[in-house]
Amino acid sequence: MSRRIRGLAVVVAVIVASCTATGSDTSSTVTSTTAAPIVTSTTLTPTTVSSGGSTVPPTTSTTSTTLPLADLSMQLADYDSGFSHPVLLVAAPDGGSDLVIEQPGRVVRADRGDHEVVLDITDDVIFDGEQGLLGFAVHPDFESNGLVYLSYTASGRRSVIESAVLSDGVIDRTSRSVVMTIDQPAGNHNGGMIAFGPDGYLWIGLGDGGGADDTYGNGQNPDTALGSMLRVAVGPDIDRYGVPSDNPYVAGGGDPRIWAIGLRNPWRFAFDGTDLWIADVGQREIEEVNLVDTSTPGLNFGWNQMEGTSCFRSGCDPGAYILPVTEYGHDRGCSITGGVVYRGDAYPSLRGQFLYADYCTGLFRSISADGLEFDWTSDVGVVGNITGFGTGGDGEAYVVTKQGGVYRVELS
Repeated sequence: MSRRIRGLAVVVAVIVASCTATGSDTSSTVTSTTAAPIVTSTTLTPTTVSSGGSTVPPTTSTTSTTLPLADLSMQLADYDSGFSHPVLLVAAPDGGSDLVIEQPGRVVRADRGDHEVVLDITDDVIFDGEQGLLGFAVHPDFESNGLVYLSYTASGRRSVIESAVLSDGVIDRTSRSVVMTIDQPAGNHNGGMIAFGPDGYLWIGLGDGGGADDTYGNGQNPDTALGSMLRVAVGPDIDRYGVPSDNPYVAGGGDPRIWAIGLRNPWRFAFDGTDLWIADVGQREIEEVNLVDTSTPGLNFGWNQMEGTSCFRSGCDPGAYILPVTEYGHDRGCSITGGVVYRGDAYPSLRGQFLYADYCTGLFRSISADGLEFDWTSDVGVVGNITGFGTGGDGEAYVVTKQGGVYRVELS
């Protein structure tokens, strides 16, 4: 049977949410010395920040191939092991070994040795189920400011976003500074992924707050940060955070930090140029992948009216929401894990493919922006519960598993 599978058509529509209240967690007065002018005390105009950080050469050899993907098979090659509940791999901006984010609250090196500890905040992190240290991002101007950002669950059931300084191979605990906190009504659907977009802003994915069937009604509520994608400006010249002037609710009608609403649990998302890929975990029947352009704020991904391309509530209007570019049913899995777009040098024919998997079953697939899809499940086999992906300093794609393994994506 061919590995190629048919993608779903993209249906793009925007519904404009309206409400009078604004979010409760706003920034203090913003002071900026960058070229971007300040619009109000909490708003910044969009700006593009050049990417910082250095890379290291591959630590193992690879064979470049330009054969068509349909003629290749995929393997997850052993790279490192012995980590404690890893959820993400990030290229080290200081040129050292890649960084592995461990859910209990540590950042360690994938050095295939002692796993040098870069940061340990296990005493500040609540690690239980979907809670823990869930996100890590490197500021685009790292080379000049040394800033990295953390996303974790803290006592009192709060999602915390904070900055810290990475210097001389470690993160100084005393350099940590809280950017924002978001109350969480339950211990699941916290989301937790953070990443810098092509616009230089920090993007924050948050789930609907937990419970079944959107218990708290956050998915379609623009007054709460939950169930949303947030987009804020951060940096050394900004007090906590600033709100970009083109965020959809800056003038009112919702939380000004929000860029889009209608998400259930965007556990992982990824940027590829101006494309934003979101793997949103499903509820009853469907797991989905969304693809949108970052230049279009104010989107609504449909939850809790839609699940995938199907109505979750009776009487919903699919044409009012952004629908996924691909989905799969719970006959194939139970919880989607995204995901990175491959842009490495070893396998040119894989470039542009967004890789994703299922936590429960080992389903492993990829899809490109033009809808070309491949199912690699039978090739890669089951290596464990895949909790996250990452692009290493060598530009290649990696997978991490709950069982503590790190694997590199390879083709032959």
